[in-house]
Amino acid sequence: MPLLKGRKRGDDVQKKQKANLALAISAAGFLGTLPAGGFLGGLLHHGFLAATVGGLADWFAVTAIFSKPLGISYRTDILRRNRQRIMDALVTFASDDLLSVKNIMQVVRRQDVAQLLVAYLEHRGGRERLVETVDHVAVRAVNTLDSAKVAGEIETILKDGLRTIPIERVAMEGLRILAEEQYSCHLIRALAEIAQRVLASPVLREMLKENVSLLRKEYEGDSAGRAFVLSSLGLTDERIVQIICERMEEKLGEVIAGETPTYAAAKAGLETLLRSLSQDPSLLAALQAWKTGFLRQVSLLPLLVQWIDAHVKGEQPFWLAALETFLNEKVDAFVQSRPWQRRVDAFFKNLLEEELTKHHAVIPDLIRERLGEFSDDALVAMVESKVQDDLQMIRINGALVGSLVGMGLFILVTLAERMW
Repeated sequence: MPLLKGRKRGDDVQKKQKANLALAISAAGFLGTLPAGGFLGGLLHHGFLAATVGGLADWFAVTAIFSKPLGISYRTDILRRNRQRIMDALVTFASDDLLSVKNIMQVVRRQDVAQLLVAYLEHRGGRERLVETVDHVAVRAVNTLDSAKVAGEIETILKDGLRTIPIERVAMEGLRILAEEQYSCHLIRALAEIAQRVLASPVLREMLKENVSLLRKEYEGDSAGRAFVLSSLGLTDERIVQIICERMEEKLGEVIAGETPTYAAAKAGLETLLRSLSQDPSLLAALQAWKTGFLRQVSLLPLLVQWIDAHVKGEQPFWLAALETFLNEKVDAFVQSRPWQRRVDAFFKNLLEEELTKHHAVIPDLIRERLGEFSDDALVAMVESKVQDDLQMIRINGALVGSLVGMGLFILVTLAERMW
């Protein structure tokens, strides 16, 4: 770019030198042909004279645009003297004509903005840049959040939501449903199987043995006869525990087998208990009190803060892949949907027109501000550099045309003198 600018300045200087050279040749020819006689000498003399006059006139006119030729200030230095008027005219032309809302929108409406966007997304890396930019912005925004504050908001929402959910009534309704035949039959068997596993536990048997031992001591008391009877029957603590467990295992087996009197009685008892509990106001009140107390006492804040820091924040949070998938799906849908593209095209064009109309006054302000940054000398230099070629050709053409006119007049005068 500097090389091109340097070459352009060199061309301008060369053209200016050519114009000056043409003027110098004209003046030298005029002086050199003063003593020349005859028709040819007079023709050349008047040609050079007219070329010199024309070249000087054009030089004065061209120079007067940018400075004061020969120090003459009257009607010269046109650009500096008329700077404000020229700037106002340029600003008016640019804002009201060249860059008017109507002209800009005429150009914009000839373009299919949506198709340009599709081409960018599909063939110029736009999709990748879009996903990368959205990912970066989203991750950065989330990572700047205050985890404790966000967790506090989430905790409040969760607790408020749980308070509005009638958990206690759901539990009561669950008890009523479990009392129905289709559920109670499975429930009684499941409870019996659990009871079997518990009964087989050494820990339970040890507890039973301890309780039997205490009851035995209370029963015997200071009576030797009672102790003798139990001993003679072989009812030691271990034997009593064994008898209890065997009897319970037998009954549980009957319940699990089903279709036995024990099963029927146990199921009926369970159903009665469940129905009674489902209608018990005291149980309902107890569940309500428990829920209220639990929500008041429990704190989810530490768990939520830990979860947010571990999974929501970071460079690769759990939601990032879902966001990228969502973006790619939306881009695919946009690329394949002409109705959507037409809506986007109309939206951007209408938005641009609205914003241009609303802020069009900024354009003349910007142009005026930019032109105001130029000093008089800088403005003159800029204008001169843009029209230098044409102005120098005017000077050269002025000399050539002047020369032709001068020679033509000389021929006409000579012919007229000879005729008369």
